[in-house]
Amino acid sequence: MKNIILTSNGFINSSPRSKEIDELFKTIANGKKVMILGNATLGGSNASQREPVKSNFENVGAKKVDIIDINKENLNDILEYEVIYAIGGDPRYLLDLVATTNVKEILKQFLKSGGIYIGESAGSMILGNNLKWVWEVKKGTKPKYDIEPESYEGLGFTNYNIFPHWNVTKEDIKKKALEHNETITPLNDGEFIEIEYVC
Repeated sequence: MKNIILTSNGFINSSPRSKEIDELFKTIANGKKVMILGNATLGGSNASQREPVKSNFENVGAKKVDIIDINKENLNDILEYEVIYAIGGDPRYLLDLVATTNVKEILKQFLKSGGIYIGESAGSMILGNNLKWVWEVKKGTKPKYDIEPESYEGLGFTNYNIFPHWNVTKEDIKKKALEHNETITPLNDGEFIEIEYVC
């Protein structure tokens, strides 16, 4: 099994999931300790999905499931888990986490020790090198994209520029994304990409 799973809508209940994703998450989480990294929901975006996602992991046999907002003080908590699920929401909060902590190094340790990272929406996007393209494409579409982060630097664990929820994105935004000078990887709800990140 590869150690990074990139998804569009992951394990949320508000949009259709594929049977493949449900089976994959059951295989990954059964008997494991799962952390739901909640930072992307700190501004309220997607916050209503935190508890349902936790229940979904419990229902597929996870041994322990905790929702944690990571900061400088509790960063090492990541290493106590076997699966990290980065829930979606506002990617700016994940960019802030990368810019203000050494979360990148901690996640490298986590992956090197056999951990699996699952990204949902913003949690998948943050794995890219730089997220400036997101604001250039989406500015004006939602208030969260009118507030620029201090840094656009992502984790750099993949060269994919994931554009989640492609199947429900307006055509004018799709056109703007496909014409951008960065190569965009559209991901529909229910789809996923597995990659092996070598630390």
